[in-house]
Amino acid sequence: MAETFDVPAGSITDDAVADDIDGWDSLSHTVLMIRLQNAFGIRIPETVAAEAATVGELTAAVAAIAAAGARA
Repeated sequence: MAETFDVPAGSITDDAVADDIDGWDSLSHTVLMIRLQNAFGIRIPETVAAEAATVGELTAAVAAIAAAGARA
């Protein structure tokens, strides 16, 4: 996330929302989803990407998808 949004890693907390992170807009969100999918070899459904309200929720969703073996 820090690399995608070009911010210090320590500035991203589990309770952060998109408005809290400079550079998190619709385009960078799409880039983030692609990077996460590639990094973990998974497919993130659009509903998951849209419904995760916080960084923590997104992290948990990605972990659950990866654990379930939802491969891209």
